[in-house]
Amino acid sequence: MDPNPGTFPILSYVMSRLPSLTTKPTATISDTELYDIEQPRIVDQMPNLADPELIAAMAGAIDDVQQARAILKLIGERPTHEEVDHAKTKLTDIEAELSRQLEGIVLLSRPAEIEVHGWRAHLAEKEKQCREEAEKEKRVWKSLIQLDEMHEAYEKLLKNAEKKLVRMYDGETGDVGGEGDGSDEVDEEVVGILQEADGKGMERIEISDRKLKVLPEAIGRIPGLLVLDASKNLLSVKCFSLITTSDFIVQVYVFMVFSLKL
Repeated sequence: MDPNPGTFPILSYVMSRLPSLTTKPTATISDTELYDIEQPRIVDQMPNLADPELIAAMAGAIDDVQQARAILKLIGERPTHEEVDHAKTKLTDIEAELSRQLEGIVLLSRPAEIEVHGWRAHLAEKEKQCREEAEKEKRVWKSLIQLDEMHEAYEKLLKNAEKKLVRMYDGETGDVGGEGDGSDEVDEEVVGILQEADGKGMERIEISDRKLKVLPEAIGRIPGLLVLDASKNLLSVKCFSLITTSDFIVQVYVFMVFSLKL
């Protein structure tokens, strides 16, 4: 999860200078020496990196990377390609089995002693149970695939952060502040969507590409919410600081963080 010094030299160097990320109470001298060997002598090539003020500014510009890294450490390492392929196969198998079950329900014959209305209600209940069981079985495989997607998004985040730090080093800091032309207020349409989701207990909310700069704290208390797609907005990770103590599961928060940059 740590940036590769060979691929992201400046980002790796800056993050290695952050105490919260480099403190290792159980690390031995050999661990530190090994890291120093792997860390390029980037300061020799870019002497301005020795400037504490520049490092502090760079550290502030990569808050999203730091928080994403911390969350990924909580939820686990990236699954292998084989594990992801297996999860996709299992999802296909579950869908195929569900289709067979639903087809079987449709072909059931109504007993003579049961009226048509009651029989339809019975079939609807059986179909509902089949779908719920299938969805429950799919959850673990979907989570694994989503974890892989989160790590993939993290790689993109690292690439963007490295480019940003290069521009900062060269004196081009115009984009660090995350300027945008959107309003700090959440528009009425988004408020309506969130109110509807709260009332219906929706599992997924889509509010992408709306030039949003902030999100209301109440969004963290929507019952049953599993996925919030807030991609292609003007949000920063700091926008979520007010809701990270809510009842969100870690998986939801991670999805939102990585949606910011995609």
